[in-house]
Amino acid sequence: MPKIAKELSALEVKRLTRPGWHAVGGVAGLLLQIRPPAQEGQPIPRSWILRLRVAGQRQPIGLGSYPQVSLAEAREQARKLSLEAKGGVNLVARKRAQRSSLIAAASKNKTFKECAEAYMDAHATDYTNDKHRKQWSSTLDGYAYPVIGSMLVADVTMRHVLDVLQQNTTHRNGATR
Repeated sequence: MPKIAKELSALEVKRLTRPGWHAVGGVAGLLLQIRPPAQEGQPIPRSWILRLRVAGQRQPIGLGSYPQVSLAEAREQARKLSLEAKGGVNLVARKRAQRSSLIAAASKNKTFKECAEAYMDAHATDYTNDKHRKQWSSTLDGYAYPVIGSMLVADVTMRHVLDVLQQNTTHRNGATR
């Protein structure tokens, strides 16, 4: 039989400072995680964790940091999530999907040039030599950026890409546009 945690008050939760996972009661699996500060004199990092057992595996789910999320809010959120998990909802998969959609939405608000430069920086070690890296940068500067560099990624269509490619072909053939 599982041990039932004593239900702590908001004042008792506020006084917790020892690093570790502290059961706060009220909802099975609701814990306050306290970590040691990164540097002496900094505030003690604390966050709410709900540990659920789904399909035989324990899954920790973050509910937010304390005190931004109060004890009452953490308990209410934990109750809702526990009911959803009992109903068969995979909370971890849902949270991953939400995070992915937020990242995708944020990238749509960037210009083509910002995304291209971020890609070049992220893959800088993939290029065989410095000359190769400079060729990519030079090609983007000369052909892509003038046409679509300032456009939002979400607004770039196949027509825009074709404009960049056809411009490249006409320059190679000696024709001017």
